[in-house]
Amino acid sequence: MLPLSESIPFLRQASVFLLQAEGHGHSMTLMQQLEHSNVFNVALVVLILGFLAKKFNLLGGIEAQRKQLASGIEAVELQKKQALQQLEEAQRKTANLTAEVDEILNNARQSAEALSKQILNDARSESDKIIENAKRRVELEQRSAIKDLERRLLSDALSDARVALAGDLNAADQKRSIETFLDELSQLKEGHRS
Repeated sequence: MLPLSESIPFLRQASVFLLQAEGHGHSMTLMQQLEHSNVFNVALVVLILGFLAKKFNLLGGIEAQRKQLASGIEAVELQKKQALQQLEEAQRKTANLTAEVDEILNNARQSAEALSKQILNDARSESDKIIENAKRRVELEQRSAIKDLERRLLSDALSDARVALAGDLNAADQKRSIETFLDELSQLKEGHRS
């Protein structure tokens, strides 16, 4: 049944209608007047609907559905808020990752440049050592070759001079000839050194 507060407006209208009907002098019974009036029909429909709503708990079901929808909306709002927080966190991590990748690339580039410079400096230093060692070897070999050549020339010259002097020259001439040869040889050595 409908609550009394909702039924009162219909009952007032019904009573006003009845009073007006009596005032006009119609000779209808109260029941006949109620049957002919729309107020009675509306009141009857309202009472029937109120009874059905109460019996099948339609108002409670609607309220339960409203509460269920409200809690569903709250749950969706909470999920939306959590998703937004997760999105913000992912964006922060992505921004941090980009910065970290840039830093790693920059460090790698600097390390590669430093390593490249070190390798280049080491290679230059090694090549300078190799060139210096090669120059020393060439110089030593030249000196050795010159000394070897001087020894052979001296040996050949002395043996030729002995042979030639032994037969033609006296002892004083042989001594002068050897001194001249030694002077020329020393001048020849000095010419090679400069």
